[in-house]
Amino acid sequence: MIRYTLGHGALALCLILLAGTMCAAKDVGQVISFKAGVTAQREGQPVALGMKSPVGDRDVLSTDATGRAQILFDDDTTVALGSNTSLSLETVVAEGPNPAFKARLGEGVARFITGKIVEKNPDGFSVVTPDATVGIRGTIFSVKVSNGTTVVFVTNTTKQVFVNGVLVPSGFKMSLPQGTVSPMTPADTNTIMGSVATRSSAPGSPAPLAPPSTASVGVTAPTSLAQAPLVAQAQTNQQGFGIDTFRHLNNAVVSGTLSSGGYTGSFHFLANLGSGAVSNGVMKSGDLDIHPLTGGSGSISGSSLNVQGFSNDQSMTGNMNGTASRSSSGLSVSGSYEINANGTSRQSGTFSGSGR
Repeated sequence: MIRYTLGHGALALCLILLAGTMCAAKDVGQVISFKAGVTAQREGQPVALGMKSPVGDRDVLSTDATGRAQILFDDDTTVALGSNTSLSLETVVAEGPNPAFKARLGEGVARFITGKIVEKNPDGFSVVTPDATVGIRGTIFSVKVSNGTTVVFVTNTTKQVFVNGVLVPSGFKMSLPQGTVSPMTPADTNTIMGSVATRSSAPGSPAPLAPPSTASVGVTAPTSLAQAPLVAQAQTNQQGFGIDTFRHLNNAVVSGTLSSGGYTGSFHFLANLGSGAVSNGVMKSGDLDIHPLTGGSGSISGSSLNVQGFSNDQSMTGNMNGTASRSSSGLSVSGSYEINANGTSRQSGTFSGSGR
């Protein structure tokens, strides 16, 4: 029998080589347009990125005050990064039974157009910020993180976008940590597109991505959450160009006011007009603007409305009970609500609202 003995140095070298083989980053996309000032932190070293530079599945991408980039991933997901932006790629797997895209935006502006990963695994796409987790079901959206706040802009979606579990319809934005949902404005669109546009690209590079069309034939642009056109939304192709078709989602976003003596507040929830299921309820009233109650769910049965399970990080709970009626103009709701703290009623009053 012949025995071979490795010295400590040789053994360490073997282990290093083996680890390098097993842990080497995998290329998952490439830069398709850029302005100088884009780097990837890769295996502890900064790597300057340029036209057609590969992007690895664990890269931390960053831009300086002038740098911008558009990256096309293997599943056709496109990410555009504005200046002074940091995006950490935590999981990018385009193939297999459970493809996934998970990234963390630390600062700056990023615009996302989702690709095949969302079609294969709708729960596998998410973007995390210091204030929010954005769950995607197929859409075009942008995220801005600045000065301790996060704003999620939903430009166009054929399915659903949830921010911290709350549905945000097409044409709306959610501001965090307040949790306020409001319509996007032309200024919002101009800011996002201006922030991520790569105005100067390398010779022969693709033209910057065109702004997505948000027009909806026969649908009036929303001016409040209750007017979100969830029952007829434009469906864009993977690159977000033009309108292909419409999809009936059978959902309504219902919103309205809470009234209790000197307090006024607001609420909204998603109602499935087919099944009567109610989900993604949010209540805000008085000082609860800072700590809104979320997670409300329940049902509409006949003319009765019942929504329970609202809660927040201050151990408060809430519920809404009343009536619902449907007409050609939409869904109307009214009734009474209660907010409890540690089992004791803290606030009660009435609510009214509508949706379509």
